Amino acid sequence: MAEALVKDLIEEERSRRQARRLAVREFRPRRAFAGLAAALVVTAAGGIAAIELLAATLHSGVHPVPGMGALVHALRHHPWRDAAVREAAAAIAGCGLLFLLAALPGRLRGVPLDGADPRLAGVVRRSALRRAAADAALTVPGIERARARGLGLLRRRLVVRAVTHYRNPANLEELVHTAVTARLERIEPMHRPLVDVRLRWRKD
Repeated sequence: MAEALVKDLIEEERSRRQARRLAVREFRPRRAFAGLAAALVVTAAGGIAAIELLAATLHSGVHPVPGMGALVHALRHHPWRDAAVREAAAAIAGCGLLFLLAALPGRLRGVPLDGADPRLAGVVRRSALRRAAADAALTVPGIERARARGLGLLRRRLVVRAVTHYRNPANLEELVHTAVTARLERIEPMHRPLVDVRLRWRKD
């Protein structure tokens, strides 16, 4: 009995991981155009270098690629410490870095939802998740206004700012935190954000 339970738990955790990988793969922009452009540039540069190296190996005095003769002549007559050579090398390295950054997968289009079925994947927009958190805060008696911020690229914290007309809020901040956390539990995002409640109340 215990062995079957352990196997079921392991299988469920394995399915959950597969579902998470599917969600991340499905909803992350692939930037295929930038990757294709980078691949074409690298392939063209490698092909030109291979042709020129083959011609040099065969001791051919002719450059098969048009324009390479002038480039080779310029490289031979300019030392590496020359400012123009360093600027050209820096520009080429900068272009290569930009191509690599552009070809990297983009930011997820929302917050993936947690699930145990590896065949299904879901996502909720960050703005919708913030609205849900604010709506959950408004369900607490005494809360007049609520607004949620956060869930940015570097900020994983969900900050909920609530306003009440009460002069003595007592444990109202804890109630708001509980309501927002319960709403997040119902939505089931893949990575639960930390909830930070900041309450304002009347002090007159």
